[in-house]
Order: sequence, then structure tokens, then C-alpha cells
Amino acid sequence: MKVRWKTVLWHVLFWIVFMSIFTFIEGGYQSNFDDAFYLEASYLPLRLALVYFNYFFLAPRFLFNNKVEKYTAYTLLTIIIASFLQRLAAFYIAIDLIFPGWDPGEFWQMYRVVQAAMILTLPMIFLMGFTVVLRWFDSERKMQLLTQEKTATELKYLKSQINPHFFFNTLNNLYGLAQEKSDKTADVVLKLSHLMSYMLYEANSDIIRLDDEVEHIKNYIALEEQRYEDRFSCNLSIRGNIQSVRIPPMLILPFIENSFKHGINKESEGAWITIDLSVENAVLQLKVENSINKIHNHNVLTEATNGGLGIKNVQRRLELLYPNGFVFSYQEEKDKYVINLELELEKLVKTRNDA
Repeated sequence: MKVRWKTVLWHVLFWIVFMSIFTFIEGGYQSNFDDAFYLEASYLPLRLALVYFNYFFLAPRFLFNNKVEKYTAYTLLTIIIASFLQRLAAFYIAIDLIFPGWDPGEFWQMYRVVQAAMILTLPMIFLMGFTVVLRWFDSERKMQLLTQEKTATELKYLKSQINPHFFFNTLNNLYGLAQEKSDKTADVVLKLSHLMSYMLYEANSDIIRLDDEVEHIKNYIALEEQRYEDRFSCNLSIRGNIQSVRIPPMLILPFIENSFKHGINKESEGAWITIDLSVENAVLQLKVENSINKIHNHNVLTEATNGGLGIKNVQRRLELLYPNGFVFSYQEEKDKYVINLELELEKLVKTRNDA
């Protein structure tokens, strides 16, 4: 009810402003504002009938249902009928009551009928044009909201896959240590609890500080170092002010995780991983290189395409969160895999309920 009364008030205001403007214009020419007001008032009944027949009947039934041809035909028909009715009212009523002594000319003078049509149609053009524009903006807004909700839902689904995927791999690592009855098992469990805390709380935010993500990566590397001991070396290089940067959580770790997964195993000797992360001029650059696992010699991206969750999901998240704002590439060289990511931080898209 509140919305209806608000709409009514807007329409009343429209007619007051419309009549005031044309009363002022017409009265200014003749220096007679009283006659100008009465003239505008004489047009009002048929103007109201024409406008609101179109507004409440023709537009909802035809125009807003994409039946433009029928809407146009019926609108023209109602304008013609209203024009002749206005001519009748002017010829037989308005002259005697409002403008006695005024010569209206012959009734069937065509230019006077066209003049009546223009007088009646003008407010309809204003009001219906404004209504159509408002509906278009409202439709665009709703479409944008639907798109954002769809994107947010997909992002939430993608990240919900990444978390179990990560824990599945980490628990496998823990299982291996438990089988070996390693003294490091308790320390691994503690580090894993820190990672789970991160996943359950901080990683559910829309965005986090980059240094929080880096700390998470360091914990992951520490877990792998305890698992594989001296079978590999890992060099992590961080450059730039990462404290001031905000990114979606779990965006970088999958690249690191895959470099471990496909570059190192229990039989590895002399394996290595190099991670270079830098931030400069609102651009994040990540380069991950790892030695090729001779036993499992296959491309990490190939596996991702065939069903691996980590890289495939993070690629999709990048497409949704940074459209036209990232460059991702990978290549297999003679003895290593190389992954490069360049991210334009300012192009992060905001989504409703972002996961």
C-alpha cells in the first residue's frame, strides 16, 4: 500500500508540473494566465483518459509483453478517437463555457484535429517514455543481480570443492607419517589444526590480506618439509607490500599444492620447488617452478583437465573474479614445470554473497 500511494503522489506531481509549465508558456504569449490555465484544464479529462488507458491497459497487455505492433496500432487508434472527441469538446462545450466569442473554425479542419492529437499525446509521450525507461533500468538491475547471484553461487561451489580437496591431500600426508610411526606426527597434526582454523574462519571471507594467504602457504610448505624431510628444497621469495593487498582466499595455494603433488614423492631425490611472489603497481605476479617427477611424469594441467580439482577450480575462480584482469600460463620445459600468473588487483569483481 505504501508503494501505491508513493506512485500516486508521483503521478499527481507530474500533472501539476506539466500543467504549470504549459500554463506559463501559453499565458506568457497572451499575457493572460487565467485563460491559459482554463485551456489546459479543458484538455485534462481526455489527456487523463488517453494516458491511463495506455498506462494500465495497452502497455501491460501489449508493450511489456513484446507485442509492439499491436501496441502501436491500438495506441494510434485511441489517439485518433481521443482527438476527435477533443475536437467535439472544444467545438461544442469549451467555446461557450470558457472562450465565448472565439472562432473555432470548421469542425473538420484536419490541421485542428492533428493539433488536438498533439496536445493530447504530449503528456502520454512524457509519462510512458519515463515509465519504459524506469522499467528498462529495473530490468537491467535485476539481471545484474541475478548474474551476481549466479556468480556467487558458482564461486561458493568451486571453493567448497577446493577445501575438501586440500584436506584430502594433507590427511594423506598425515596418514603416511602415522604409518611410519614418525615422531613428527604430533607436530603435523598441530600445523594441520592451524590450517583447518584458517579454512573454517578466514577463508570464508570475501577477501583476505595477502600476507594471511602467504602465512597459510608457509604452513603448508612446513608440513611438506616434515613429510619429505631432505628429499627436496623449496625456495620461497616474497617481494612488495603484501600487507596492503586484498585477494580472495585460497587463490594462490592450489598452484603451490600442485607443484608439490606433481614434483615430489617418497622416492624423489634432489627435487626442488621455487616460488616467486611479487606485488608492484597493483599487479600481483606469481611464478612457480618445480622439478619434474620422473616417476609421475605428466603435466599438472593435463590432470586438472581430466578431473583434478585444484588448478581447474582456481582457473574458473579467476575467470569469475578477475574477468579480463589476469594472465595465466604454464609450460613444460626439459626438466621442470613453470606456472605464471599475473593478476590486476584492481579488477576484482564484487559479487553478492561472494564465497
